[in-house]
Amino acid sequence: MDFVNRFEDALSKGCIKTYFQPLTRTISGKVCGAEALARWEDPQRGLIPPGEFIGLLEEYRLIHKLDLAMLKNVCRFYQQNDCKDMTFSINLSRIDFVETDMLREITKILSEYDVPVNTIHLEITESTMLRNREKTRRLFKQFNDAGFSVWLDDFGSGYSSLNVLKDYRFDVLKIDMSLLQQFDVCSRKIIYSIINMAKALGIHTLSEGVETEEQLAYLRSIGCEIVQGYYYSKPLCEADFLGYLSQHPSESASERDFWNDAGKVNFLSGDPLMTSSDAANSDEMLSTAPLALIEYNNGVITYPYVNTAYIKEISKLGYNSAKQIEHDVNDEQYEYRDRFMMQIKMTIHRGGVQKMNNIMNEVVYTFSTKLVASAGDRHLIAATVHVIESERSDYLILKYSQSLYATYNLVTEITPDKDIAVQIYSNAGFAKVYGKISLRKGILEFADHEVHPDDRDRYLTFFDLETLNERVTHFIQQSFRVRSGEDYALKIIRISKLKNGKYLYTIQSC
Repeated sequence: MDFVNRFEDALSKGCIKTYFQPLTRTISGKVCGAEALARWEDPQRGLIPPGEFIGLLEEYRLIHKLDLAMLKNVCRFYQQNDCKDMTFSINLSRIDFVETDMLREITKILSEYDVPVNTIHLEITESTMLRNREKTRRLFKQFNDAGFSVWLDDFGSGYSSLNVLKDYRFDVLKIDMSLLQQFDVCSRKIIYSIINMAKALGIHTLSEGVETEEQLAYLRSIGCEIVQGYYYSKPLCEADFLGYLSQHPSESASERDFWNDAGKVNFLSGDPLMTSSDAANSDEMLSTAPLALIEYNNGVITYPYVNTAYIKEISKLGYNSAKQIEHDVNDEQYEYRDRFMMQIKMTIHRGGVQKMNNIMNEVVYTFSTKLVASAGDRHLIAATVHVIESERSDYLILKYSQSLYATYNLVTEITPDKDIAVQIYSNAGFAKVYGKISLRKGILEFADHEVHPDDRDRYLTFFDLETLNERVTHFIQQSFRVRSGEDYALKIIRISKLKNGKYLYTIQSC
C-alpha cells in the first residue's frame, strides 16, 4: 500500500524511469527495436523491481497512468535523440482499457511529440483478452486500423493461448521466457511447435529471456526472428542504451521492412517455399526441408541463413559450407556461375517459385527458389536443393524424378560416338521417338517435323555432332520455335555434358 500512496508523487518527480532492453534480429545480428520497461528509483530504497509495484498499481487501477507515462518518456527520448529508425514496444494492462480511452490517449501523446504510429508497438498479455472478448476484439481492430502493431506478450505463460490466437489478430508473438529457463528436449519441442504454428498463421516471432549461445543458435535455426535477453543486454537506462546503440549496428527502416518480409518464411515447413496461407491449408507433417536464404545485392551473393539439411544436400555436390558457395558464385571465372545467376535473376524478375534441374560434378540436383523480400537493388531469396541420388552412372535414374516431369517436355540421353539416343522421358507433346535408335537420323527427322522451318538450319547447327564436344564444356542452350499442337511455341533446348561421351538433351518451356 505504501507504493500506491507514493506512486503519483514519484511519477511527478521523475523517480519512475524508462529503461530499454534491446531487441535483436537473429539473422542479421542488428538491433531492431527495444522494449520500454518501468523502473522505480526510490531515494531511500534504491531501484525497486517492477514485480513489487506493477501488481499493486493494477489492483488499485493506477496502472494506466504508469503506462501512459512510459509512452511519454519513449516519445521524449525518440525526439531528443533522433531515433527515426528505432521502434519501441510498450506494455499495456487490461486495466488500461477499463480506466480510459487508450487509443485516444496514445494517439494524443504521439501527436504531441510528433512520433509516427509505426514507431510504437503495443504489447498486450493474454489476460487482457479473457474478459469481454467482443469489446476487446473491437478495440484491437481500432488499433490495427490506426496503424499500430499489436504484439501478444508472454505467450505460453498460461491462460488460453490457443483460443486467443484463434480469436484475435496479432503481428508478433512473444514467447515467454519461462520456456527457455529449462532448456531441455521437451521445452525445445514446445518452442519448435510454437514457431511453426505462428509462421503458419502469418505471425512474426520473438523470444524473451535469451541468455546463452546455445539458446540463440537454436532459436535462429528454427526461424525465430527476434530475441531479447541478457545474452545481448539487460534493460538499460537512457544513457547506457544510447551507448549500446553507438556500439551495435541498428536496422534502418528499409532493412526492417526487408527482414519482416523475410520473416514470413517458415524454416520448419516440409515445403518452406509455400506461403503461410498455403501452409495453413496443408496437412503436411512437421519436418525440416533443406532451406537457405540467399541475398542478392548489386550482383553479389551472400547466404545469411542455411539449415543443416541444406548443408547435408550441398555436401553431395562437393560443398562443406555456404561460404564455399558464396566464394564460387561471386567468382566470374566459376564454371557454374552463369547457371546460378540466371536462376537468381529469373526468380527476382518473375516471382513465384522457380525450379531448375542441374548437373554439378556429375550429380543431378533440383534447385528451387522464391523471392521473399526486396528493397531497391537488394533481394532475399528462399532456396531449397534436393539431390537426385543413384548409384547408377548413366543418369537413366532421372526418369524416376517427379521434379523432372514437372520441368521438362522431353529428356533424352545421347551418345554421339555410338549414334545412340535413349529417350528417358517425354510428355504427350513429344510422344514420337524420332529415328528410333539412330541419333543422327532422329536429329534430322525432329528438325523436319517439329522445329519451325525458319529455325531449322539454326537448330541443325546447334545440334552439329561433329563440333559438339568442343562446344560443350558443361552445357549449351538456345531457344527455338517447336511445334505445339497446330502452332509453334518457344522452347529452351539444352545439351548438357555427362560423362563417358554421353550428353543429356532436354526441351523445356520458356
